[in-house]
Amino acid sequence: MPMRSLLCSSFLVAVCGSLVACSSGGAKTEGTQSGGTATGGSVSTGGTANPMGGASAGGATGGTVSGGAANGGAATGGGGSTSLTTGGAGGGGMNAGGTSGSGGAAGAGGQMAMGGTGGGAAAMSAGCGMLPGATDSSTNWIKHDITVTGVDPAFVAQYPVNPGQTYDWTHRNYFLRLPTDYDQTHSYPIVIGGSGCGGSETVGSEGGYSPFGIGSGETEAIQVSLSYVLSSAAIPDCNGAVFADDFDNSPEAPYLAAVVNEVESLYCTNPGKVFLSGYSSGAFEAVTLGCANGDILRGFGVQIGGGLRLHHPPCKPNPVAAIFVVGLQDTENPIGPLTTPLHDSLGTAPARDEILTRNGCVGQDHMPWDPDYPLCETYTGCPAAYPVVWCAINSGHIPPMGDPEVAKYRIDGIKKFYLSLP
Repeated sequence: MPMRSLLCSSFLVAVCGSLVACSSGGAKTEGTQSGGTATGGSVSTGGTANPMGGASAGGATGGTVSGGAANGGAATGGGGSTSLTTGGAGGGGMNAGGTSGSGGAAGAGGQMAMGGTGGGAAAMSAGCGMLPGATDSSTNWIKHDITVTGVDPAFVAQYPVNPGQTYDWTHRNYFLRLPTDYDQTHSYPIVIGGSGCGGSETVGSEGGYSPFGIGSGETEAIQVSLSYVLSSAAIPDCNGAVFADDFDNSPEAPYLAAVVNEVESLYCTNPGKVFLSGYSSGAFEAVTLGCANGDILRGFGVQIGGGLRLHHPPCKPNPVAAIFVVGLQDTENPIGPLTTPLHDSLGTAPARDEILTRNGCVGQDHMPWDPDYPLCETYTGCPAAYPVVWCAINSGHIPPMGDPEVAKYRIDGIKKFYLSLP
């Protein structure tokens, strides 16, 4: 597969109901949560879009992805970094400084089914009743190392990691923070986040723009932050510091499956309430895995940026609830639909249209979603359990992080959406 660069262009994006005019030029800057940026080239794009409009032009193509969800092995106590292999043993967590933690009692990988959408008791994962590791924290993001099975060997051979890296496509890490006063008998949602490009191989330490807040004090969810593998061979721009979701045999789908499987086996979670959101590269990751891991995710969120890649693992047929917070002035990851692909994507609007179709939504009618979020519309033809919400806000690709109005939608609004789901 040819390398695809993360380039940029400039677009003139009008408000909901207007067209998006496209032009060439512009330099790419995509910051991580810590403020780092990466630069790229320029491309020409074209096309028109109605931010709340009908079906997008162009279709997404896919292939097959080898592997799949990692099966849960037995988790045994002991020091060292966390590891999960099919049928293998998992140890305790490792904190950001490398201090080893203790593992939990033996347990299987947990149930990966979507769970019910009606009333009744919350589903309980295999980790319920187990004490957390000695280094787990509700105030700090703690690093866990993990072995990922099911990655296509051809991908590993074709796209080596950058020299000097600790992690590779089958040996990865994620960061986790427990809720305050964590109760191992209460099943919590798993809320997963992904950062923008340009960070380190432990970028998960930033918290992944979690809609439940990157600071401490959260009581409602177990939070997970993903890290990417640095490979300029796979993605030339951003020094390869990007989620590698732009491939038919992407390693990101088995990575998410392994992370969720391990978290469910070590902590008390609700397998029917697993959510993934992200910004920029993390938003592409959320959309891609909302497609490829639809049997795991209850919902996903876009926190500005992203889209559905033209090359991606095949979508599972499962419906998934989705909320898109998109920037009307975003020229890096534009709304679209584009006539010329950018970042191997036709924009965020085609990603919305794919999930509308997959969820069995009827028509394109929409109405205000929530009075607290007047820029958000929900599509009325969707099943109540699998809503699709679209929020087009006045922001560019790199939003003013301190702007409370922007944070209201891309942080608080996504949290409210997740908590509203049955």
